Amino acid sequence: MISVYRGSDYFEAQLLRDLIEQAGFQVFLHGASLQGGLGEVAVMGHLSIMVNEKDQSEAAELVMAYERGDFTLKDEQ
Repeated sequence: MISVYRGSDYFEAQLLRDLIEQAGFQVFLHGASLQGGLGEVAVMGHLSIMVNEKDQSEAAELVMAYERGDFTLKDEQ
């Protein structure tokens, strides 16, 4: 498996994991079990979203689309 995302925000990592999984890819959130044990320690980039190598480019595109704001909900008027 290969990483398509590294970060420290657990909720964002879960959201991205679910987004990639809903697109039909096998996904693994590496480092999630460390979240509770870190406490006050300042740690950056301890979460990684891993996918199969053959799915890397498509999964990375989903991460980039998320970061561009392509999945932002529009305000109703």
